[in-house]
Amino acid sequence: MIIDDDLLNKLAYLCRLELLPHERKKMLHDLNAMVDWVEQLDELDVDNNVMLGEKPSKLESSSLRSDVVSNSLSHAEALALAPSSDSNYFRVPSVKGITASVELSEST
Repeated sequence: MIIDDDLLNKLAYLCRLELLPHERKKMLHDLNAMVDWVEQLDELDVDNNVMLGEKPSKLESSSLRSDVVSNSLSHAEALALAPSSDSNYFRVPSVKGITASVELSEST
């Protein structure tokens, strides 16, 4: 598959892009390079490879830690550790003149 000017025009229209002439040339080159790369991937023989979604048996018995539930901070403990809080909220520094706070839900 080759990306030509007509296809680039359609893609630019769908993406709402306005490409300058020097940008069009670079975009054509880049898109064709991507299509060529995907075509190269199509040539690979992957019939005898293990699917990425499948776990090889060696990974099943690996030394990963088990997922164990542990104690977490209560709502009050988390707020007590915060540098600044207000009722049920963490107070955070202002960003661009806007003062913000983040509410800590009771479920966490």
